[in-house]
Amino acid sequence: MNFLFAPARMHTNTIIYPTGHKYETKEKYEICRLKKEIRRPTEIKCFYSRQDKKGADLIITNDQPTFSCLKEMNCKIE
Repeated sequence: MNFLFAPARMHTNTIIYPTGHKYETKEKYEICRLKKEIRRPTEIKCFYSRQDKKGADLIITNDQPTFSCLKEMNCKIE
C-alpha cells in the first residue's frame, strides 16, 4: 500500500505595516529600569535609566496621585 504525503505548510498571517511598505524595519526596544521616583502633590516623575547607558534617561510624568512607577519597562532604542 503506497501512501502519498504532501509537504506540510504552516499558515502565516499577513503582516500589515503602518506605512504600507513590505520591508519596513521593526522598531528595536531595550529595557529601562527605574532609577528615581519623585512624588509631589501636583505630579509624579519617574526617571528610568537605559540598559545600554548610551541614550538619555527616560522621564515620565503623571498628574494622578494614585499613579505608581513600573520597576522596568521597554523603551525605544535611540
